[in-house]
Amino acid sequence: MPSLLAALAAVTYLAAAVRIAHHLAHPPSERPARDMFACVTVCCGVVLHAAAIWPALTLWSGPIPDLPTTISVAGLAIAAVFGIALLWRIDHVVGTLVLPLAAIAPFAPMMWTGQAIPAGTASAHLHAVISILTYAVLSLAALQALILAYQERRIRTKRPGGALRTLAALDTQERWLFRLVGIGFFLLSLSLASGFMFVQDMLAQHLAHKTVLSCIAWTTFGALLWGRWRYGWRGQTAVRWCLGGFAVLVLAYFGSRWILEVLLDRRWYSA
Repeated sequence: MPSLLAALAAVTYLAAAVRIAHHLAHPPSERPARDMFACVTVCCGVVLHAAAIWPALTLWSGPIPDLPTTISVAGLAIAAVFGIALLWRIDHVVGTLVLPLAAIAPFAPMMWTGQAIPAGTASAHLHAVISILTYAVLSLAALQALILAYQERRIRTKRPGGALRTLAALDTQERWLFRLVGIGFFLLSLSLASGFMFVQDMLAQHLAHKTVLSCIAWTTFGALLWGRWRYGWRGQTAVRWCLGGFAVLVLAYFGSRWILEVLLDRRWYSA
């Protein structure tokens, strides 16, 4: 049953991606401000995706899910946040990048089995939920930064054709980027605050590397927002800071767990 639900979720995500790609054939001015069909389709995919991995999830008590399930939940959260962002009029191009990746995520727990983390407390689960939401929002910000980098490069080199014609105006792209970074920075601050609620011995719990990397990512995104407010950072400067912070965040959230659980066969634990 989970495999069938995962397949249906993948098909639904891809159907939404095709719908969005269809709109990209038209100039931005001719696209609908809100595509409710795409929103509803993405939401259906999220529900099916959640149902597929629900047996592996425990909320507020019990073990924290293993790494493959966590990756799948991250894909679920990214798709859900993108579905909401569609109502927010985010650029449809992001969907052509997000949804095909989200279509793979439901199958992650079926590809390999990891080790669940025992003794998960309510505060640890709250931290995990906030962290996944943070990663989802900042993933969209990173994709938005890549689109912005492509757009600016094409404009700077005076090559206006091709995919550039499908993108919204540069100022609009930057506005979306900094909105996502702002929300992600707020969630990352909550994630760090909630993480300290269950940390007892950072070294014994193998959380030093994760904490340090998360703090570096928080500092990077904070510096980006401060530079935008104080010096008007934009363009390639904003892209570099955003992608740099996101790379550190990936190492903190998934790289550290992969090294510990897969390479070193150890576990970090919550209490």
